[in-house]
Amino acid sequence: MKKLLLFLSASLLFASNQDIQKQIEKLKAEFNAKIEALSQRVDENEFEASINRIKWGGELEVNWGFYSGTYDNKHFSNPNKWDMRLKLNMETRINERTKFTGRLMMSKAWGNSRGEDLSQLDALQGRADGTSALFVERAYVDFHITKNFIMTIGRQPSSDGPGMNLKYDTPRKATYPALLFNGAADGVVFTYKYKNPYIPKCKFRFAYGKGYEWQDPFYGWAAPNPGIKDTNVYGVFFEGALPIEKMGRNLFILTGVKTTHLVTNPFDDRNATANQDLGDYEHFGVYFENLRAFDTKWNYFVSFAYAIPKGNGKKGVADLNNDGVPDTEVELLKNNGYAYHIGGRYDFRHWKIGYEFNHGSKYWFSFSTNLYDPINKLAIRGNVHDFYAIYKVDLYQYFRLGYMYADINYNYDGMYYAPNGEPDKVNDALKLIYLTYDVRW
Repeated sequence: MKKLLLFLSASLLFASNQDIQKQIEKLKAEFNAKIEALSQRVDENEFEASINRIKWGGELEVNWGFYSGTYDNKHFSNPNKWDMRLKLNMETRINERTKFTGRLMMSKAWGNSRGEDLSQLDALQGRADGTSALFVERAYVDFHITKNFIMTIGRQPSSDGPGMNLKYDTPRKATYPALLFNGAADGVVFTYKYKNPYIPKCKFRFAYGKGYEWQDPFYGWAAPNPGIKDTNVYGVFFEGALPIEKMGRNLFILTGVKTTHLVTNPFDDRNATANQDLGDYEHFGVYFENLRAFDTKWNYFVSFAYAIPKGNGKKGVADLNNDGVPDTEVELLKNNGYAYHIGGRYDFRHWKIGYEFNHGSKYWFSFSTNLYDPINKLAIRGNVHDFYAIYKVDLYQYFRLGYMYADINYNYDGMYYAPNGEPDKVNDALKLIYLTYDVRW
């Protein structure tokens, strides 16, 4: 009897151990499955968080234009020109001291993805009418070395600057006045915020950039240099506000920039012999704007710039007739030039009405390429009148109707060289009527 009881007890104990083991294995499997699910969820959340760290925004602008006139002693007209621009803006806060900002941009004429020669120039990629490809117009990091000392490095916020924000109804979008520079620029800028009891928002900026670097199309940077020096840009800037009571928001900027070793064809690396070093350029400027002046709905700005060429006496070969062949001997402009750009805008309830005027002298040149209008008005050596009316549909979209008239006195506008360094006297005129639809998000 005792043996039977012992046998039964052992059998029950064995069976119980088996059941417990099965339950343990089952619980272990369920636990591992939950751990795997939780791990996958954490990975997904981390991936989602890394994507969501980048804040996206954008803008789509569609333009219709009718323009006509005489240019280079030739009459032309285009009664139905359509083009569009897409901007994709992004930014992310890396940590408390570091922030990344970028912009991808496309600019093209409707039904045309071939691109123009100028669209290959590094500073104008994505801004000149070109292909439907997206180009990196901005990609820079702001690093706060100290609370008041900031380094901005990469492709700089150097396009659509002060002097353009009234007409395009935007806040300040770039560091430098558009009359002096408007385009993409690679470099590093150091900003020092100085607390001045007499000048609010006081800042000093010191900039270095690379305007052009020759590379052999087959051997790249390792190829022997054919005697062409890099185009380097050095700049000093001071900005602040006037401490005038009830004046409203205002900004003034003082600028001094030196550009060294300007070459003849910076967008043609294939023709090293044509890329002659012509010399240096110096630019000085002063800019002032006042928004909501004296608690009214009146906004205005004034911009002045002075350009000093320092030619080295050398001559290069350029393609002045746009036939794709550099065949005209040119040199740096012979004398100093100047330009001014003024504008005002009055804001009604739904409408904003504005007018701008700019004048460029015979030898005026700057690195501003405002390709938002077909005539590139800030580069013209002559007078430009620009009337516009903005109708805001809502917070995100608006229409702009405008009329521009340009009276051109000297040719080769937008170029720092000319045959014998002397622009020719011309009597050209351009007219443009345009309608823009702009939506932002």
